[in-house]
Amino acid sequence: MSDSVIEFEELKEEDLKIVAELYDNDSLVKTDLIKMHNVYREIKDNEFYKMIVAKLNKKIVGFAYVNLHKDIFEKCKPYMTIWSIRVKNDYRRQGIGTKLFNYIEELAKDKKCSFMCLIAENDNIGANEFYKAIGYNKENGYVKILGR
Repeated sequence: MSDSVIEFEELKEEDLKIVAELYDNDSLVKTDLIKMHNVYREIKDNEFYKMIVAKLNKKIVGFAYVNLHKDIFEKCKPYMTIWSIRVKNDYRRQGIGTKLFNYIEELAKDKKCSFMCLIAENDNIGANEFYKAIGYNKENGYVKILGR
């Protein structure tokens, strides 16, 4: 991978099937592609939703789905939440995840965010160790899953 350049770009509708397969590889619940296309069309132009693909040699090897939030308290600075991030199994431990996080952090800085949140599953030990290694701290927070 040393000769290859990772490129980041906004997710396009024609990329949805590949991204769904990548997401579903690590998920018990499978993505409904028809609904995915409909939701994508609803949010693709909304500045508060960012869907990013990481490409290596023009091939999607990772993606991230993040939300920008406007805060109404304290200094009213925005913040960002990373809802989903994945790197294809065959491309892990090659620096792609780190570069994807760096890209997202630069995006957050450009938006003047005061902090970033990361939603992560507790039982994904490898991912949680990676998040700690790149500077994320497990602070406060709870998630309640509804309707599964």
